[in-house]
Amino acid sequence: MPTACSTSRGFTLVEVLIACVILAVGILAISQTTVLGVRTTNLIRNYAEARQILAKGLEILKLLPYDDPLLSGTCIDSTLSDTTLAYRADSTNVVGRTIGPTLYDVYWNVADNTPQPRFKTIRMIVYSNQGRRLIDADHVKWR
Repeated sequence: MPTACSTSRGFTLVEVLIACVILAVGILAISQTTVLGVRTTNLIRNYAEARQILAKGLEILKLLPYDDPLLSGTCIDSTLSDTTLAYRADSTNVVGRTIGPTLYDVYWNVADNTPQPRFKTIRMIVYSNQGRRLIDADHVKWR
């Protein structure tokens, strides 16, 4: 004879809702990690491109003669990072023509007699198109 109180197996509605909430939190965490990964990949790609442009631009400046007009002093050693008087790579100079059109702004400053007489310190700076400084490097040229 069957009894009125039978044991049924399965999940209650509350247990199913809690499981759904835990699953949703897990999926949200994974999606945030994916977004962060994509942003990091884009940032690394931008830095790699900027580094390549910097290397190409510095190589051109290294090959120029010591007295080239593009290597005339624009600043003193303490203002090498200032771009107000800096040269800018564009289609009118050899650096801009060699680098070609890019999404980056490339500047360089030259400090005569730095660190010693008969030396020039060249600092090339690469900015993103949003105006954020990405990378810079120095090269010392001597006579």
